[in-house]
Amino acid sequence: MAIVKKQFYKNHKPNGDEYLFHLARDTDSGEVFVIRQSDYLVDGGSEKKMTLYEFLAGGGNRQNALLQLIGTLVPE
Repeated sequence: MAIVKKQFYKNHKPNGDEYLFHLARDTDSGEVFVIRQSDYLVDGGSEKKMTLYEFLAGGGNRQNALLQLIGTLVPE
């Protein structure tokens, strides 16, 4: 299984933690999803995989950034 991904959002917290959001695709199955990576200072980092539906249901700046990325894929 190979995963290709493109970062679409980065968030820095005041305590130094950083969150990276990627649109990802499994090249074998074709599944498309979102990966949230964090570098929590406490636990050394983590990664969470979410369906597009799960992610977009939240609303906010991260979701708007993904929608903008998706919009760039449609030719004018």
